[in-house]
Amino acid sequence: MGIPMSDMAGHDPAGRARVLHHDAIVIDAHADTPSEYFLLPGYDFGARHDDGHLDLPRLRDGGIDLQFLIAWVPAELAARPGASFEHAAALCRAIHRTIAATPGARLVGDCAGFREAREGGEVAFMIGVEGGHAIDNSLERLRELHALGARYLTLTWNNANDWADSSAEPPRHGGLTEFGREVVKELNRLGMLVDLSHVARSTFYQALEVSEAPVIASHSCAYALAAHHRNLDDHQLRTLAEAGGVIGVNFFPAYLDTTHSNAFDELEARTAALRRRLERETGDLAEALRLSRAWRAERLAELPQVGAARIVEHIDHIVEVAGIDHVALGSDFDGISTVPTDLPDCAALPYLTELLVSRGYDDDGVRKILGGNMLRVLEAVVG
Repeated sequence: MGIPMSDMAGHDPAGRARVLHHDAIVIDAHADTPSEYFLLPGYDFGARHDDGHLDLPRLRDGGIDLQFLIAWVPAELAARPGASFEHAAALCRAIHRTIAATPGARLVGDCAGFREAREGGEVAFMIGVEGGHAIDNSLERLRELHALGARYLTLTWNNANDWADSSAEPPRHGGLTEFGREVVKELNRLGMLVDLSHVARSTFYQALEVSEAPVIASHSCAYALAAHHRNLDDHQLRTLAEAGGVIGVNFFPAYLDTTHSNAFDELEARTAALRRRLERETGDLAEALRLSRAWRAERLAELPQVGAARIVEHIDHIVEVAGIDHVALGSDFDGISTVPTDLPDCAALPYLTELLVSRGYDDDGVRKILGGNMLRVLEAVVG
């Protein structure tokens, strides 16, 4: 469970953690902020906001050096040819515009650019695309997304696509189709990370068989601690580690804690039933969505509470099973409906380091978890 510290007695863990956190390289592998905010007219990423989970001032407070911003593609767009790619491309372009308009932020395409940004006191950003349907079954579309700055592709979201199965749906292909295998090979050739969060077990193992480069699970947790389809079991953790990959631990309480997950799923079902009833009664889908979402928002705080210590428990388990070199951070900020009570946004991230230090991790172990492991894989794949 981490690396014990023999000289911890008499020291100030909180003070040591603050210094260590802001000295270390800190990388968050997944945040959905672009989908929530970057297409809104007049949105200022350089200003501190009361809503959402991250913006540039809070990233600085949180000591984050490299943040992956995600171009997430809703599942329903897959039904319209071309719509998924256009949405992903529009979000990539919005990320470019937003970061270019934000002093102190820099969009980078490789590790050399990241190091230059950090040395210059800037927060660096990379782009990930979430949902393989974004490429519209075209390797050329995949190349276009790479040209737009995408440096990883999550092979599926909660929906299966025409070439890969998702963990959230019954299997359609038995994992990857032949074209799906070509996608993995092309990702390797382009220098893009293969992201296995959200994929079915069959897709997971087949992608590892095909990939000649280390892969990531950008925002997943340990199934042994929370039996959710989005989490990885111990065999998956070990197999990914043996291939040199890393797992970015997700901060969503529904993936961290089964009690919270069950209550959250029940609330989602009740919200969907309310939306359907309101739509029948009013004949107005937009109004039904607005009212049901407001009803849901009022009840999220009533769900069982989960603290950041639960994140550390998942980290501990992954370290025990996969090793200290294969765990990272993948918050899923701005893509999750609830957050740990004592980790409400990215500005609070130094508290997680305080918990790691208090748990007994030494400086080298903390540095690996905060960003060193993810940087190693980025250097191997992206360059």
